[in-house]
Amino acid sequence: MQENIYAAPEAALTEPEDNSVQPVFYVVSPAKFITLYIVTFSLYGLYWHYKNWQQYKIYYNDNTPMPIMRAIFSIFFTHGLFSVVDMQIKSQQKDFAWKPNVWATVAVIALLASRIINQVTSSGSMSEPIEFLPIPLMVLYGVVLLKAQRAINLGCNDPSGRSNSKFTFANCVWIFFGVAIIALALLGIFLPNNEVSE
Repeated sequence: MQENIYAAPEAALTEPEDNSVQPVFYVVSPAKFITLYIVTFSLYGLYWHYKNWQQYKIYYNDNTPMPIMRAIFSIFFTHGLFSVVDMQIKSQQKDFAWKPNVWATVAVIALLASRIINQVTSSGSMSEPIEFLPIPLMVLYGVVLLKAQRAINLGCNDPSGRSNSKFTFANCVWIFFGVAIIALALLGIFLPNNEVSE
């Protein structure tokens, strides 16, 4: 077992005997990724991390510990994930224009900054414009994950993510609730205030 749990897994990136069941990482089409990321208010990123570590663990029969914990504490494991994705691409002698360490660092900074701002603003000690800063940070985080998704799709020989482009019933449930919340939020913003002035 690895001594440093934060390091990228050291499994040899050679094809297992039976790799017909699933790809090494979580393949999904960019359109589906963007839709689910937006309607879940970026919570899809948590699931995304989990699915990638879970599939990596199964595919290589690796002793990578706790995919769930690696998803929850993704700020410590994003560099490791991006690193093994990059190794997968290079092992197939494919080219992909990205710098995994830089993109991973941007993801970690965006996620960490967003969480800190949310904590501080919940105490009411920040001005109103700062309260909205987590929104562009989550957009930036989504852009980084989408870049990694494109790398994953390439490394799994499905550049367009066609094998996972259709929306499942569970996806539709998430979309329904997400759209409902967005609609309620917009109603709260744009409906006139009916308070009677004294």
